Amino acid sequence: LQARSRALSSGQRTGHTTVMEGLFQKMTFFLRLCVLCMCIVRGVIAEEGLEEAGASSPEAVAPPGFPHFSWDTLPVFWHAWGPEPFNTSTLEFINRFPLATIEKGMSRDEPPVDRDAETKIVAAAKQIKEFNSSIKVLFYLNSLMDWKMYELHQYCLQHPQLMWVFDNRSQPVEIHGEHLFNMTSRQVRQTWVDVLRKANATGVIDGAFVDRGGDPSEQQREFRHVDPVAFKRLTEGHRMLMGDIHETFGGEFLTVVNHQDYANMTGRMFERFLINFESTEHVAVYADIITLQHEATYPHIAEVHTEPCTPESFNTTLAGYLVGAGRYAYYGCTDGFSVYSGWLHWRKEYSKPLGEPLFDARTITSAKSYCRSDVDIAYRPNNFWEGLARHAGDVKFNRRSLVHWTRQYWSNNPEEEKPILGRKFKSGTCVTLDFNTWPPASCIAWADGIHTGSTAVCLT
Repeated sequence: LQARSRALSSGQRTGHTTVMEGLFQKMTFFLRLCVLCMCIVRGVIAEEGLEEAGASSPEAVAPPGFPHFSWDTLPVFWHAWGPEPFNTSTLEFINRFPLATIEKGMSRDEPPVDRDAETKIVAAAKQIKEFNSSIKVLFYLNSLMDWKMYELHQYCLQHPQLMWVFDNRSQPVEIHGEHLFNMTSRQVRQTWVDVLRKANATGVIDGAFVDRGGDPSEQQREFRHVDPVAFKRLTEGHRMLMGDIHETFGGEFLTVVNHQDYANMTGRMFERFLINFESTEHVAVYADIITLQHEATYPHIAEVHTEPCTPESFNTTLAGYLVGAGRYAYYGCTDGFSVYSGWLHWRKEYSKPLGEPLFDARTITSAKSYCRSDVDIAYRPNNFWEGLARHAGDVKFNRRSLVHWTRQYWSNNPEEEKPILGRKFKSGTCVTLDFNTWPPASCIAWADGIHTGSTAVCLT
């Protein structure tokens, strides 16, 4: 075509010149059209996150203020309280983490004992920021329970009828000995939000960890003693509070909510990720993994925590984390939330080479051969996993619905093979999680040749 074009432009015309010019113009048009179509299709594929050059969960640009994130080694977070102000060695340890939450019991042994948690949390945050200003620090505040160590509780004692939920016998509603906030009152919600506003104004608090953030209707077992009228009031008010937080602070104020996703919040915690793996009632573990995979699409900060942290639970939940984690997902495994419950223990796995995931987790043919096999050969569709993914999108990852769907599926298909999930990372690290045994058989084959998990799986 280029040669013919030069000939035409130089004036070398033949009897077929007119025909050839027309043909040349048509071919040029169709070539340009094909290139345009290819660009459009490639753009759509990239937009939908379907390209295989990397994990398919879209890595959207994070909003301002998000913590540092890297796949170089295992992304981890810190979340604890200490009975007294942090010493230098504790601060040096916290310095390893990009994200830290100061829990409600911070400096509880310091005067005033078990009081003024707001001031003590801010003081601890100041210690961290002076050590490393890049660490994002979250202020713990419970959205349901009026913890007695806060000065907010003193205000509640002065205004109980306003601040607390009462049942149909005019008694204040409690769970675990703590009264519950009456969030149906705008004044109560503003009083609660003012605690965060004051903390944020100090310049050392980057956001809030909102405990008990899950919809109360998702926690009915704990509220079975609450009469329906009070429970409805509790649920409606709680939903209003989440809207007020976003309205007050916007997106740059980090808000990590325990137990629940909210599109206008910046993150969520899985407090006991995959904890049901130790029970015969294991249908909830699938919901945890499929929901974790979805977090990166917001994008959301995802704090993936498991408790208790036995060797078996560590192996299984770390594999589950690696199977499901996207960008801004961080891991932690402890026995509670004091500094002495595991938050000052750096596990060797936290320093292992990882690298970006090559793709989202796949259902595979065999856990034993996967990490030594070609990825395309190892892939095998699984009816249950594909069906769960479709259902999760339909119900917007409602946990109760996912658990119900899973239970019903296995009831109707008891003989069907359960999924084996596999995923590989750029460093060469590989992870598998096989649900055909219980507890699930997990294996993490690190790029340096070390294995974490089931010996039977990893070394065969």
